[in-house]
Amino acid sequence: MRKSNISALGIAFMLFCLVSAGAFGIEEIISSSGPGLTLIILIVLPVVWAHPISRLVAEANAVLPREGGIYAWAKEAFGEFWGFQAGWWTSMDTYISSGAYIAMVGGYTAQLLTLDDAGSFIVKLLVVGCFTVINLVGLVEVERISSFFSVLILVVFGMAVVFGFMNWQTNPFDPIFADPDAPMDCLAQSIGLGIWMYCGYECIAAMSGEYEDSRNVAKGFRIALPLIALSYILPTLACLGAYPVGSWTEWGIEGGFSDEVLGFGTIFSQVLGHTGVAIFLIVAIMSQCTIYNTYLASGSRSFWVLSEDNLFPQFIRKVDRSGRSPYVGVLTIALSSLVFSQFDFVSIVEMNIVFILARYMFLGFIVGRLRKLYPVEQRPSDMYVIGGGKLGLGLYAALTFCIATFVLCLNPVADFLATMLFLASGVVAYVVFKRLYGGLSQVDPKRHPLDPKTRLAVGDTKRIGLFVLMTAGLFVLNALMNAFLLTA
Repeated sequence: MRKSNISALGIAFMLFCLVSAGAFGIEEIISSSGPGLTLIILIVLPVVWAHPISRLVAEANAVLPREGGIYAWAKEAFGEFWGFQAGWWTSMDTYISSGAYIAMVGGYTAQLLTLDDAGSFIVKLLVVGCFTVINLVGLVEVERISSFFSVLILVVFGMAVVFGFMNWQTNPFDPIFADPDAPMDCLAQSIGLGIWMYCGYECIAAMSGEYEDSRNVAKGFRIALPLIALSYILPTLACLGAYPVGSWTEWGIEGGFSDEVLGFGTIFSQVLGHTGVAIFLIVAIMSQCTIYNTYLASGSRSFWVLSEDNLFPQFIRKVDRSGRSPYVGVLTIALSSLVFSQFDFVSIVEMNIVFILARYMFLGFIVGRLRKLYPVEQRPSDMYVIGGGKLGLGLYAALTFCIATFVLCLNPVADFLATMLFLASGVVAYVVFKRLYGGLSQVDPKRHPLDPKTRLAVGDTKRIGLFVLMTAGLFVLNALMNAFLLTA
């Protein structure tokens, strides 16, 4: 792949698009959990969740700025099997979640232009086609489009903040819980979506092999992290305070575009009338487009690196002659996004959240292992390292692991079985593709010898057994947590 000169600010804007691109989706938390709890979640998660993840990603990327990001780190730290799992989780997340953004583009455009289902599908097709072409041109073009859209989105949400504070009339934290008699239920209903709002930081590293200066990733995090948090907190605070007492129950994703539903767009309709609603709808469409644009770039590198290591069909490793884009990967995500865009937003989040959380449960262990392989004292002085030594790393790793495990195990017992089957798909896929293509044993048979009985890498049987034991442990934890919620 060809190297591109992407600045720290450009990476920050790409991160903004991968993680946020506006406060869309928060509306669902407000009505299900309560305005106060929503604001608390938005304020606390950047500190205990987003910041640790960004620091862990920044250090791992500094040590191994490789194409594929977390796949390359996990493979180096724990070998082929666990590397494949991380790569599979990342790939499945991208292929599923890309449909959510196209679905929202279709929905917002249908409201703006009053389209039927056929018209909405044509819009989805045009958007997918447009941003597929941009990604085929190259990473620099992706960064430029992301930066342009990011500035527009920030300006419009900045207007929402100003309009909200100008019309302030109520306490935005009242009430804390939607149902004061069942606070744990409120938390359980909202924390997953809140976590999802602060996910995607590691995706920027999937393209690290193409950055001329990979140190810009750590610098970009310093800009993006507060930008993302403020883009969620301030508009939510301002708009909740600008609407009448008790109106928080009427919040929803279509807020501002419907007289019966409130949202961020409502403040524009109150101040600017129908013109304001049109402006906000256009920005909502831009927001989902720019997220899709950056996910195409990041996700197209995921299966590509697996193919490079003989763990996926070879056709997907093809790149254009100039080395600008893995075009087969881009085209396959474009196709999958059209398929998954037929599902509703919440269903897509429920399908892909398990792959996101699994990566974050694993991330701290990867960074810890990389410190043993590449001791901090032997690294260049300008290479980013998490401060605080082993204690600092342990704190960030523990926060990430515990929160991800807690959210994963909040699923009802019946749904948790499906969750574990989703995770187990990575083990099945590894066994199949290893047998078909040989994996790293084809690249370096001395370092990655095969077991003649199973045709898997030596030691993989034990690793699969460990995966089963971990899954059983999660089942027990899930049952205990559900039993606690029933009695709380």
